[in-house]
Amino acid sequence: MWSVVLFATLAVAITALPALKKEPGELALLLGEEEFEDYLEAWLTQEEETYRNNISNDGLRSGCTFRINGDLGQPQPVFILGNSYLRPSGNSGEVRLSTGQQVRVACTGPGRTIQHPNIISSVAAAHATCVSNNLVSGSGWLRGNGAFGNITCSDHTFHEAQETGDRCFGNNIVIRVGFIVDNVFHILYHSCFDRNRMEVLYVWYNQDAGNTVHQSGVARPNWLAGSFFPGVNPNTLYTQVSQKNVIAGIVGQTLADRYVTTEQFLARGHLLAKSDNVFATAQRATFYFINAAPQWQPFNAGNWNWLEQNLRARIGAENYNTVIYTGTFGVSQLRDQSGQLRDIYLHQTGNRRQLPVPLYFYKVAYDSSRRLGTAFISINNPYYTAAEVRQLQFCTDRCRNNAAFSWLSWQPDRIDIGYSFCCTIADFRRVIGHIPNFNVIGLLT
Repeated sequence: MWSVVLFATLAVAITALPALKKEPGELALLLGEEEFEDYLEAWLTQEEETYRNNISNDGLRSGCTFRINGDLGQPQPVFILGNSYLRPSGNSGEVRLSTGQQVRVACTGPGRTIQHPNIISSVAAAHATCVSNNLVSGSGWLRGNGAFGNITCSDHTFHEAQETGDRCFGNNIVIRVGFIVDNVFHILYHSCFDRNRMEVLYVWYNQDAGNTVHQSGVARPNWLAGSFFPGVNPNTLYTQVSQKNVIAGIVGQTLADRYVTTEQFLARGHLLAKSDNVFATAQRATFYFINAAPQWQPFNAGNWNWLEQNLRARIGAENYNTVIYTGTFGVSQLRDQSGQLRDIYLHQTGNRRQLPVPLYFYKVAYDSSRRLGTAFISINNPYYTAAEVRQLQFCTDRCRNNAAFSWLSWQPDRIDIGYSFCCTIADFRRVIGHIPNFNVIGLLT
């Protein structure tokens, strides 16, 4: 029922958007933040369905097959297989189970219970056992066999963002995000967070071929601060009214009016993207401010989005098994009335400045089994000159004019959507020392 409603809603959204003929990045300067996200979701739904239809079929097989798009309901439970999250089979966009294999189904959070048309017992967690095709059985809670996609929750599952005892770069705190099932914390991603500056240095997570196809039709939830922004409402700071007021206090009102416009403004830039997660539950868990940083919207929709989509597709096509470090570095600057470059923060109380607008956004992709890795970097400022961005490029670009990166469709010389370049891991580390040491013998292409 829920999946039908959501896909119907998505269909309505698609008809209200421009025809899906242009890649989303080409509309970076034309669509607002919400409109762009709607277009991107519709575009990815179309592209991933085309991709999935082109995958060779393994033929008839015993056991169960659940399509990521078409066989899953919402509000969605957390699915655990063994000691880990349930995963698709390679880049197929399908989950495949053997007959008799069990998935732990959990509706996490106070008062949440499993829902199904054949439900016979109100439980928060249970085992679903593969019967055949998309049918499962559930001893003690399900009458007979039922469609796996009809298993939903009474409300959206409750995810957690918890500070750990670990420390990351600069002795900053490590926050883990995930779900607690049967008293076990299952991690989706970690965040390295500077509490004093309210700055996310980086997040890290695993990404492999299973992430190629993501569940579409997942509504965007509200952003959450958790307990990590005491006394501050980040949602308010990201409003255009607030950011213009703060920037006016740094560079003057006349220039602030020129910098913050209906076209160029600072958005809540995901580090771990919503679409880099397969299931609805994981997608919703990306909406924490410890997974975001201020990002000029055309860059968010332009080269940053191209990198997210292209890298995910490449990892799926080449069957890479990577850890991704996505982060920020430095503080972006704008000129004041005297022509001086001034650091930009979204929150300032007296001499205390917090929530910096990053100068650089980066993604480091590393496959430990191959010992290959590449750092992708973009400059988060549409108001620098061509000479300034070239000076800020701190390594020899390994992607420009390199056929091995022909899969990367960004427009790296476009300052208005994020001037971009690639580094070896060694060159990256000489400037940005965030990430752990690991052995690299070449570029991940």
